[in-house]
Amino acid sequence: MPITRQDEQALAQVYADYHDRYGGQKQDYFALLYLPKKFKCRVEDIAAQVAFGNNDYGLDAYYVDREGRNLYLFQFKWSENQGLFKDSFERLTKDGMELIFGAGRQEPTKNEFLHRLRDDLFEHQALIDRVYIQFVFKGDVNAAENSEGLKYRKENLENKRHMIETYLKRDAIPVTVEFISDRRSPRQIPPKDSYTISFSEHVTITSADEEKMLHVGFVPLYDLYQIFQSLGQTFFSRNIRAGLSPDNPPNRRIREALAAVVLKEQLSPEDFAFNHNGITLAAERVEFEGESVTIRVPRLLNGAQTITSFARFIEDNQTHPKLKDNTKLLKAIRVLAKIVVHDPFSEFVTNVTVCNNQQNPVDPWHLRANDKIQCDLQEKFRVEAHIFYSRQENAFENLTDAELEESGISDSKAIKIKALAQTFLAAQGEVDKMSRLPEVFESPKLYADTFRQSYLKNDVRRIVLAYKVHLLLGPVVRWIQDAAAKKYAYAIGRARNLIWSLLIQALLNDVKLANLLDAYGTRLTKEADLKDYLQRVGVNRVLPVLKVVLSNSAYEKKIAEEQYAFLRAKEIYRRCMDEAWERFEWKKYHL
Repeated sequence: MPITRQDEQALAQVYADYHDRYGGQKQDYFALLYLPKKFKCRVEDIAAQVAFGNNDYGLDAYYVDREGRNLYLFQFKWSENQGLFKDSFERLTKDGMELIFGAGRQEPTKNEFLHRLRDDLFEHQALIDRVYIQFVFKGDVNAAENSEGLKYRKENLENKRHMIETYLKRDAIPVTVEFISDRRSPRQIPPKDSYTISFSEHVTITSADEEKMLHVGFVPLYDLYQIFQSLGQTFFSRNIRAGLSPDNPPNRRIREALAAVVLKEQLSPEDFAFNHNGITLAAERVEFEGESVTIRVPRLLNGAQTITSFARFIEDNQTHPKLKDNTKLLKAIRVLAKIVVHDPFSEFVTNVTVCNNQQNPVDPWHLRANDKIQCDLQEKFRVEAHIFYSRQENAFENLTDAELEESGISDSKAIKIKALAQTFLAAQGEVDKMSRLPEVFESPKLYADTFRQSYLKNDVRRIVLAYKVHLLLGPVVRWIQDAAAKKYAYAIGRARNLIWSLLIQALLNDVKLANLLDAYGTRLTKEADLKDYLQRVGVNRVLPVLKVVLSNSAYEKKIAEEQYAFLRAKEIYRRCMDEAWERFEWKKYHL
């Protein structure tokens, strides 16, 4: 839904009419177009509640609806691009909410807009029953709702609800964070943020600083299944994994145990809890009433395979008569559950997630699954290439065809986080680090250097094309080995990462790169033509470079002694690129 000429004319007119009075930039006047229509008021009545200029801390306007008892907080973007909201979310979450609803912090630059907002809040705080934080733009609401990067930021902002409730001195204030288009657009119904589940025989532990609480008790699997049915994969968003494969041995055993209780009646529901390790949840807040508890913003930290196995069991046995007859048995199955009450997006909860997933080996790259850069990359691949980026282990395998289609994913394969890290390192020439991935993911500096923010702005086709090199690398290396002199063949077989890096530079230095991007940079298909191209480049470009570099006497000695560690050093990559410049005028390009 592109911005029309009439849109531009309307904005230009309101800017011309009021700029001398209020100042600011042209885009600031989007608020003066939208708000008078929404609240049926004059521009002069609403202008004092609009921020003109850039010092907005994530907010552009506010409105206290006295009749409806609502507080509206707005951010406006005169664009169809929902990605422009990312910085606004971060400013509002990091500083804006504290400045507006905090107990004492004052805005250092004496921002008049924020002062007016705080004054109005103080005057009307007893009147406000609901809060709406609305991000208004001219694009597709569904695209914004499906954006992984915006989902991540939206959840972080929603978790600041407690600040609003503390300021207004009331619990359970409904806070709705939503995207609004100033045009008609189908809107998705947001999932619930509160769920009531049975939670029996529980005990409570409070941390020494009294900021964290842990409730331990028993919860019916069926209650957790219903949350999963409502939230979908969002329920697992703070887990480092999605559910593992249905054929994974633990998942098969879970389904077998469920069948023994419900379909065969060989075990009692109580027996299930004896044989299960339990699950862990994080929640922003909990409220107990007898043997029930209402949990706010629940996220599953451990137990995804249990929940997905339970869902698979119900799905597979929908027509089984025993499933219907023994519904009471199914709902009576309980597991030990820990509920951590703390910010679900905090470093503390991340550490809890890691510690509670030790029953299956946890690789360092899994621990980065929920990082902001990973969410943003997932969105980039989805929007720009219609490819799924599997930042969480097994996330792609757990999505149905309908869910993939709804998300706009058309490729049948997914990009994996580990291979993408190696692709970035290969393109950067960091050959030594490609075989030291645990260190890369564990070191904040190496991790940031590998997953650079600049990649979010680059042509996604360059990344996809470079990523596909490793999908075809095996046969290409064998072709290079077959064409090499016998004394170098075995060494070349051990230089896989070096060859990967050089092949990427061969692609980026090709004068027909634009054609290659069009032909091969939009999907993960392993095209025969691309394999033939890489084999030719490997034999005609990479091999001649390797021959010269490996003929160095020091390297030949190492090869004779079967010492191949030098092939994984950055120094040999530098020498190869120097030789490639001399022979083919290759420059070192970045993705």
